[in-house]
Amino acid sequence: MDNKYSKLQQQFLCCYPVNKMAWSTLHLPLQLEEQKQLIAATCGHALNQRYPVRRSYQEAFVKRLLQLLKDHEELHDDIYDSLCGQLAKATLSERESADAAQVYAYKHYLLPTPMTLRESKSFVIEGTTGLCTWEAALALADYLLEHPSLVQNKNVLELGAGTGLLGILLKQRSLQLQVGQVLLTDGSDACVQLMRENIKLNFAEEPLDFPLCAQLNWAQISEFNWQAYAAFDLLLAADVIYDDTQFEALLSAMEYIFERHENNLQMLLASTVRNVDTLHNFMQQLALHGFEATPCANVSACASHFCRDHTAAVQIVSIKRKS
Repeated sequence: MDNKYSKLQQQFLCCYPVNKMAWSTLHLPLQLEEQKQLIAATCGHALNQRYPVRRSYQEAFVKRLLQLLKDHEELHDDIYDSLCGQLAKATLSERESADAAQVYAYKHYLLPTPMTLRESKSFVIEGTTGLCTWEAALALADYLLEHPSLVQNKNVLELGAGTGLLGILLKQRSLQLQVGQVLLTDGSDACVQLMRENIKLNFAEEPLDFPLCAQLNWAQISEFNWQAYAAFDLLLAADVIYDDTQFEALLSAMEYIFERHENNLQMLLASTVRNVDTLHNFMQQLALHGFEATPCANVSACASHFCRDHTAAVQIVSIKRKS
C-alpha cells in the first residue's frame, strides 16, 4: 500500500483529536478501493487489531469519515464493518477482563520502531493522573530527539514518569540515541506497574539494555535505594507542577538529588501552561531554592516526531544549580 494515508494513519493510531485530523489530505470522491485502503491503514492496521485504541475513538473516526463520504454513491463494506464491529464488539477476552477493557486502551506512535503504550482512558484514575500520556511529555520527547547530544552517554532519571513514554523512547534501538542507564520513577504504585507493562510491550525479547522503573516517593526520597543505580547526569520531568501543593516535596526532592550528585546535574522540565500564575510561582520557588532556569525553544509542528496538539502551550526549561 502506498503512503497517501500515512498522516491519517499516524494520527488515528495515537488518538489525535478526530476534529483536528488531516481530513484535507483526502482527495474526494474516494473510489471503493481507496476507501478500503483508508480503513486498512487505520482501523484495520495490524497494531490496532492486536492492541486496539479506545473503542469510542474508533467510532468517532468512522462516523466522521461517513460524514465526509455522505454524497458518495457507493461506500465500501469495510467502513460499515469497522463501525458495527466497534459498536457490537464483545469478545471473550473482553468479557473475561471487563474492568480492564473499560479502563485501559492503547496508543501507538509511529517512530522508526513503532512504540505502543497502554494507557488509562480517564485523566484521573486510582488517585493519580499519571496513567495517561500528557502533552508536555510528547513535547519533551520531541525536544530530546531534536537534541540527541543531551542524552548521549548520559544516565537519565525521570520523576513522575507516568506511562513511561520518555524512557521507552530513549531506549529504542532504532533511534540510536546511545543513552546510558534510564530509570523511570513515580510515586504511584499503579503508574509503576503500568510502566512495567509498557516496557514489556516494547522490549518483548528482554534485551540487556532497557529502561528500569521504581517507585519513588518525593517526601521519602532519602529512603530510596540509590546504591542500586548508576549516578545520574540528566534529570527529566514532564507535567509535574500543575498542583502547587506538591511544590515543596518536588523542590526538596530536586535539592536532594542535585546534592547527591554534587550539583553536577542538569534537569529538563516540561510543563503545559494551564495556569500562568502556578507556573510563575514555581519559577520563583526555584530561584529561592538556589536553582537557575533557562527557557528552551520548543520543536516546531513541522519538525515534530509526534502527532500532538501544538496549540497547547508547553514550556520547557533547563534547570541547573546557581554557581
